[in-house]
Amino acid sequence: MSCNCILSPGKKVGGLPTQLRPRFLSGLSEDEVNSVLSSASHRQFHASSVVINQDDSANRFFMLTSGYGRHFLITDEGRKIILHWLTAGRIFGGVALVSTPMRYLLSTELLSDSCALVWERQAIRDLAVSYPKLLDNAISIAATDHVPWLISAHASLSSENAQGRVAHLLESLASAIGKETSAGVEMSVTNEDLAEGANVTPFTVSRCLSSGKVRVSSRKAAASSCCESLNFCWLLPAGIFPSQSPLDFLFPE
Repeated sequence: MSCNCILSPGKKVGGLPTQLRPRFLSGLSEDEVNSVLSSASHRQFHASSVVINQDDSANRFFMLTSGYGRHFLITDEGRKIILHWLTAGRIFGGVALVSTPMRYLLSTELLSDSCALVWERQAIRDLAVSYPKLLDNAISIAATDHVPWLISAHASLSSENAQGRVAHLLESLASAIGKETSAGVEMSVTNEDLAEGANVTPFTVSRCLSSGKVRVSSRKAAASSCCESLNFCWLLPAGIFPSQSPLDFLFPE
């Protein structure tokens, strides 16, 4: 598993990958960033690792430095609900910053081989006292990233038809995990991922995608505990954020 974090022989974190500019660390001086990083441990995770379990004690705070993943919720009925997606530079386990010990509200899984920095709860709280900008950044991320995403998702589930929910989810995923290519925006998700995120069946997802501008650029079989599923590399057309709605753009009449 490759990682571009700068590590000392003793596994101390000496720096981040060159192109990574985490919003959580914005506004800190170089010395302050180095101080924050040196307090973290570096962890590597294999694809499909569940890093945080819902309702576990929130004892650690994380920053993803490579790979991608997502939050999810398990309902009382055992249903898995897909929530916010994560890419390199994003933080998770933020409830560990709260003064009162709490439990994680959601689970977090990494869908690719990934690396993350991990701070113990007391360490990240001490750093937030020493560098108040950290807490300010965390609040800003929650207020301008997570909350608007939840509002948009809830509004979409409440007001859109199935095709509209799929379209809004694709737009959100393109922004979060999509990779721009000469042919469009590429992202790797399964029909089941899209179905869970849009609250529809995999059959409905397949029917919606076959009727629109989204196409498959590659696919590979992925073994699971109960069945075999296909991991599709969906290719969305260029200009995924036009003036018209995602529904009108991706699935025109």
